[in-house]
Amino acid sequence: MHIHHLSLTNFRLYARLELDLPPGLTIIQGDNAQGKTSLLEAIYYLSTAHSPHTRADAQVIRWGASEEAIYPFAMLKADVQRRDGAKSIQVNLQKGEGARLKKDIRIDHAPKRGVDLVGQLVTVLFLPGDVDLVGGAPSLRREYLDAALSQVDANYVRALDTYTKALAQRNALLKQADERRIDPDELIIWDEQLAPAGVEIATKRREVVAALTQLAQPIHRELSNALEFLEVHYQPNFDPAMPSKTEAFQIGLDLSRPASGFGKAELVKAYRAALEDRRKDELARGMTLVGPHRDDFRFVANGIDLGEFGSRGQQRTAVLALKMAEAAWLREKMGEPPIILLDEVLAELDPHRRRALLHRLGATHQTLITATDLNRFDADFVKQAQVLSVRGGVVASS
Repeated sequence: MHIHHLSLTNFRLYARLELDLPPGLTIIQGDNAQGKTSLLEAIYYLSTAHSPHTRADAQVIRWGASEEAIYPFAMLKADVQRRDGAKSIQVNLQKGEGARLKKDIRIDHAPKRGVDLVGQLVTVLFLPGDVDLVGGAPSLRREYLDAALSQVDANYVRALDTYTKALAQRNALLKQADERRIDPDELIIWDEQLAPAGVEIATKRREVVAALTQLAQPIHRELSNALEFLEVHYQPNFDPAMPSKTEAFQIGLDLSRPASGFGKAELVKAYRAALEDRRKDELARGMTLVGPHRDDFRFVANGIDLGEFGSRGQQRTAVLALKMAEAAWLREKMGEPPIILLDEVLAELDPHRRRALLHRLGATHQTLITATDLNRFDADFVKQAQVLSVRGGVVASS
């Protein structure tokens, strides 16, 4: 798939933009804070209805728009060519009274929900800060898995939404335990929503980690000049085969693999039993202690946890392999390559890793790369690309 036309109104620095894009390689060159990253952000937003840089959608509306209209708005639109035909994807944002914000999603001009974007415009985004996936907080790694799965699995999106809402309500109820006696039946109401959604989330996460690991290993081996062997270890908070991770370690159980012999109904039943077993602790601490909101996965190379002991270079290489594996996984799921968005990432790579990245992605991917300096690229590489210059929210061909 590829975007052949991008239209922006009042998005970040862009008061108005109409931009044709080729199916292959585009280099977006410009100084810092001129709008390079905002182009990639806009495409990712059309793919997911979320920004990778802020949770507050109102922040993507151009600052000056509030001075030009009582109710400022932003409009993003992409004309997408897919294997099954052309698609028009549009997201409109408009501020209302107070802090209210209306988000309107349209596919082929018809009003849609966020879940309807699944599979319509699929992207892989590389950001300089992605190296923190290795050594950063577990929430970063959970969010990464959620973002990847949410692009291609509508059932996962629904389960995640149900789980998030039920978890918030359950935690709010648990926090009331300091003020009043909680009736167990009050918690059971939320357990009945939490358990099936939690099982769906944990199962899908386990599957995607296994798939990404298999795809990432040969990529990482190439990037590290065959000096390291990468493993990605999934660490579920709840496993019906072995609730205790300490006991699992002692007997050598690999929690990265699915628990055998359990159907979905049995997993849901076991999950609810685990919630009941921890109820006393949860009431004491005022929070839900069992579930995929506490899952994690770790990067291990040659037996060393890279989050704890890896160098910055090792961490960057692991994330690069993971992202390249994600692109391959999405291609397998969709039957066509995703759009690749690289934000100043190549500037951090040595020539060997840069060549390996571009070779792995291949010529069939639509790829947009931001850069402050074209001299970072080989001359032959630049010749095969469309080069755009960006200055103050204005894009021009170089």
